[in-house]
Amino acid sequence: MRFQSLLLTAFLSCSFFAIAQVDSTEVKKDYGRIFGGFESNSQWYLNDKGRGIIQPEDPIRSNNYLFLNYQIKGWTAGVQVEAYEKNALLNYNPEFEGTDVATYFINYKTDKFDVTAGYFYEQFGNGMLLRAWEDRALGINTALRGGRIIYRPSDNVRLTALYGQQRTGFHVSDGKIFGFDSDFQLSQLLKLDKSDLSFGMSYVGRHEDIDPSIENPKFDEITHGISGRVNYSYNAFYSNFEYNYKSKDAVLNRISNTLDENLIKDGNAVSLNLGYSKQGLGIDATLRRTENMTFLSERVPTVSGDNTSLNFNDKVLNFTPALTKQHHSNLANIYVYQAQAGFDFKDPRILKVGETGGQIDLFYEFAKDTKFGGRYGTKVALNMASWYNLPGQYRLIPAEYETNFFGVGTKYFSDYNLEVKKQLSENWRTGFYYINQYYNK
Repeated sequence: MRFQSLLLTAFLSCSFFAIAQVDSTEVKKDYGRIFGGFESNSQWYLNDKGRGIIQPEDPIRSNNYLFLNYQIKGWTAGVQVEAYEKNALLNYNPEFEGTDVATYFINYKTDKFDVTAGYFYEQFGNGMLLRAWEDRALGINTALRGGRIIYRPSDNVRLTALYGQQRTGFHVSDGKIFGFDSDFQLSQLLKLDKSDLSFGMSYVGRHEDIDPSIENPKFDEITHGISGRVNYSYNAFYSNFEYNYKSKDAVLNRISNTLDENLIKDGNAVSLNLGYSKQGLGIDATLRRTENMTFLSERVPTVSGDNTSLNFNDKVLNFTPALTKQHHSNLANIYVYQAQAGFDFKDPRILKVGETGGQIDLFYEFAKDTKFGGRYGTKVALNMASWYNLPGQYRLIPAEYETNFFGVGTKYFSDYNLEVKKQLSENWRTGFYYINQYYNK
């Protein structure tokens, strides 16, 4: 015991001596920091005799991601290496093959400037014009390789300019993408105390050479996209309005995967979001109309077997979310709605160029110690979503259409559901769900 006490005393003395030798005026040198991560998703596929599914030739497949970043002061550099060995997981983009450097970048940031060279992600507005993003679980990576500059002259102004080519597998698309985005906060300028007002404008251009086989094309090499948006909130109320427009371009025939040289159409999308939120109550409503708003970095998708790059969200510049409830129950997620933003003429029964519809969410919590709330309170959620084809006149051969802005066409999907959650005691909770879905296959 005495020996242990002497050893502890000696250790503390050495520690104190070492600390005392440090010059308090010495500035510790900054060597920066390294951070990153590794993710691996592997699957072993088996035979399913009951469903007639045969084990693939390479039953073990794996998607792997290693990313490393180095940061020092205002500089950051990074690289991501991806490995799909021996092949990517089933139903992933076939462009993901082998092992290679997937993305890399170098970034410099100050209070006013944010400059990036290499691969980067970006979104203008609600993403209907431009959204470059990554979701490994879905096999999506639509990063842009090039350069981006963000300039903030004040706290109320944000300006963005970019140029690049979109990632596809370990390569980039042929189309050249350039764009500009602006965002202005007006609350301080207009001296708005209880409300917030902002607006923004965006431009995205895609340049792609026209196939020489097309004689006297009726569309330009550059396709233009413009967007405007307004956000306003007052106390518990909030709202957002956005309009997107895409200039005239040859429409893609999804069946033959070729351009229809005689069907030259523009596209547009309008969205409106209104909501009210306070303690115990929330109401949110979204309305949207889209027409021919498929925006690709290459006009004609790449063919791979029975699929095209569109099936894997590859070389898609924008993003249209499906505005429906994300259910917790697997049963309610068997038939999930997918947004129908573009042109698709398959046969006389399926002639569609977009969608119109909306979603309403209502949340209410009955307070504790009330008639409906009980001792622990009761939560009620009501959701209603309906989506339709655009009304208008359609012709299959030769393909032509003329839509009406208001009204609805063929019904695509609806989901009306009620959810009630109640805590009965400290250990017991119960939930009631009513779900009514319509799905047009």
